[in-house]
Amino acid sequence: YHRLETTISNQGLLYVLRNGIEDMGCKLKVCFFKPESELNPIATERYEANILGCTRQFRYSTANTNTIDMVLSVNGIPIVALELKNQLTGQDYICAINQYKNDRNSKEFAFRLNHRFLVYFAVDLYEVQMTTKLEGSKTYFLPFNQGSNGAGRDGGKGNPQNMDGGYVTAYLWENVLQKDSLLDILQKFLSVQDKKLIFPRYHQMDVVRKLIADVRQNGSGKNYLIQHSAGSGKSNSIAWTAYRLASLHDEQNKPIFNSVIIVTDRTVLDAQLQATVSGFDHTLGSVVTIDEKKNSQDLKDAIN
Repeated sequence: YHRLETTISNQGLLYVLRNGIEDMGCKLKVCFFKPESELNPIATERYEANILGCTRQFRYSTANTNTIDMVLSVNGIPIVALELKNQLTGQDYICAINQYKNDRNSKEFAFRLNHRFLVYFAVDLYEVQMTTKLEGSKTYFLPFNQGSNGAGRDGGKGNPQNMDGGYVTAYLWENVLQKDSLLDILQKFLSVQDKKLIFPRYHQMDVVRKLIADVRQNGSGKNYLIQHSAGSGKSNSIAWTAYRLASLHDEQNKPIFNSVIIVTDRTVLDAQLQATVSGFDHTLGSVVTIDEKKNSQDLKDAIN
C-alpha cells in the first residue's frame, strides 16, 4: 500500500491504473485493460478478472460523517463519485453541484486531483454535469448531456426523452458507466493536460466511438465529416480518434492502418493537437510531431 500511495502521489492515479507500480523489482498491475485483439487469451482473461464495485453512501473521511451517494471502484480503488438528486423530493443537479462546492473539502485525502476520484458527477432525473477537480466555490462543472435530440443530432441543450420509458438520464448508468465503457474511458480517453485531468464530454465520447465502430466494420477508405461547434473540444476528439485508429483491429484481428497522419490548417489547433497526442501513452518513436522546428523533409522522413 505504501508503494501504491507513493506512486500515486508522484505520478497520479491515472498513471498507476495504466502502468501499475513497482516495488523491489517486482511489477504489480492494479488494473488490466481490454486487449486490441483476441489473439492473446491470457490478456482477455486478465481483463475479465477486473472487479468493479458500487458502494452506496460512501464515507470518505474520519473527520466527519459525510457520505457520497454512490461511488464506483476498480479493484478496490474509488474512481467515480456520483451525487444523485430527485426533482420529486425538491432537489436537482444544482443541489448536487452546491454540495460538491460547499460540503466537500477539496483538501480531503480522497478529493486530491488525480489521487482517488477521477470524475465527479452531479445527476438528477433530467441532467448530468461533471467535473474532474474539486476546488470549493471555484469548482467548474461541464454538461455531460446528450443534447435535446440525442448525440450527433442538431438540437438544444439537455437530453431527449427516454424512449424505453425509464429515467431521462439512464444513459449514464446503462451505457457510460458499464464495465466495458468505464474501463475504455480509463484506458483511452482520460488524459492529463497542463496539470488538468480531462474527462470526455458525452458528444466527444460518442463521436469517437461511432467513428471507430464504423471503421472496424467497413475498413479503411471511407470519408467522414464531423461538425463541432466552437469550444466543444475539437482537439481532443481528433486526438482520441487518431490514437484509436493507430491500434485498431478488424473482426479478424488484423490491424486496419499502418499509420495515422493528422493534417490541420490552423496553427493554434496544430500546437494543441501535438501536445494532446504526444501526451497519450505510446511506444517511443511511434508519434512524431512536425512543429515549427521541422521542415518538409522531416515530414517525409516521418511518413516513411
